[in-house]
Amino acid sequence: MKNLRILILTAEYPNPNSTFDTPVVHYYAKEWVKLGFDVRVMHYRSVFPRVFYFFANHCKQLLKRVFKTDFIPFERLNSSIQYELDGVKVVSRPIFKVFPHLKYWNATIKKHAQKICSENRTQEFTPDVILGHFLNPQLPLLYELKKFYPETITSLVLHENPTVIAGLFGSKAHLYLKSLDHIGFRFEEMKNIFIERFGRPANLFICPSGIPESYILPSIPAHKFKTEKISFCFVGMLIPLKNVDILLESLDLAFPDRNFNLKLVGTGMLRESIDKKIAELNLGECVSMEGKMSRDEVQRVISGADVFVMVSKPEAFGLVYVEAMGKGCLTIGTIGQGIDGIIRHGENGFLCEARNVSSLRDLLKDISAMTYEQKMSVASKGLDTASGLTDQKVALSYLRVIKAIND
Repeated sequence: MKNLRILILTAEYPNPNSTFDTPVVHYYAKEWVKLGFDVRVMHYRSVFPRVFYFFANHCKQLLKRVFKTDFIPFERLNSSIQYELDGVKVVSRPIFKVFPHLKYWNATIKKHAQKICSENRTQEFTPDVILGHFLNPQLPLLYELKKFYPETITSLVLHENPTVIAGLFGSKAHLYLKSLDHIGFRFEEMKNIFIERFGRPANLFICPSGIPESYILPSIPAHKFKTEKISFCFVGMLIPLKNVDILLESLDLAFPDRNFNLKLVGTGMLRESIDKKIAELNLGECVSMEGKMSRDEVQRVISGADVFVMVSKPEAFGLVYVEAMGKGCLTIGTIGQGIDGIIRHGENGFLCEARNVSSLRDLLKDISAMTYEQKMSVASKGLDTASGLTDQKVALSYLRVIKAIND
């Protein structure tokens, strides 16, 4: 296995300026470093006109309600930072944009592509592989960089709905996509949407995430499915797309005798409204709000539960589903979202519609009525599935699929 030189372009990466950026791309990068590869990351942070931040800071709650998220930039960070994380060399760089959800100016993209090439020459770094994650600005950047590195393998993994590609890039969308050696998707439904819009090139692949091998138990814990009350847990941001209100309503209907308990792990903009919902449904004795926890702390909560449930939409993948399967939980995900395809309904877990109270209610009742042996069978197959999705295994598979390595 040759010493690959990998350049990653991404709009999301753990960095000192933000607590919101997902570490999903870093999970691949740090595994490649462990394999001895030279991995460089270019993390792009959108920077907007100063008036945007003035407006944002005066209308925080309105913006959160409109965009249904806590992830609103309220501070203009207009300087680059360099740092190293788990052996990965990272540059976190601002890139100017007029307004959120719009594309970047062509001149801006070309300037940044030239800057990357100039810095690579200075550092005597010629990438064998350039990997983009998230659509904007990575897609046009990859197109420009291919001009400088025509022999380098290029790949883009989409974490968003492919329907936005044409709207962002118009007539250039096909040109940009055609220049890529490989195009990845976080789950099968996303790939199918892409095919409907852009056809079926031969270079498409699915790019799942993995979890640390230490998070996967060697066998199902003895306490699972043996307590008098069935125990549930949820782990995620308390934001609209997570559909915690649907979970609470479904539990209320499925267990009128209140023969269950639920631990909600996470925090977010809906904390107060969820508290009110719990009170309205008289679930105070059954539901506990655990607040924000570290990833390692979450493992303890999941390990103590019989069932993990999160019917969020949209959800690009959701590593916590795999973590729950690795802890022997019966795991409920969402039909047509990232975990669909990893979870096979009724075999190694369960799938449900995102905002269908009656459907989730019925599923919860069905799970409760399963025999111990039936629950163990599904949980065991879920554990087997998680065992094949470790960080190292998916990182190696990623490189093999794009033909960066052969063994």
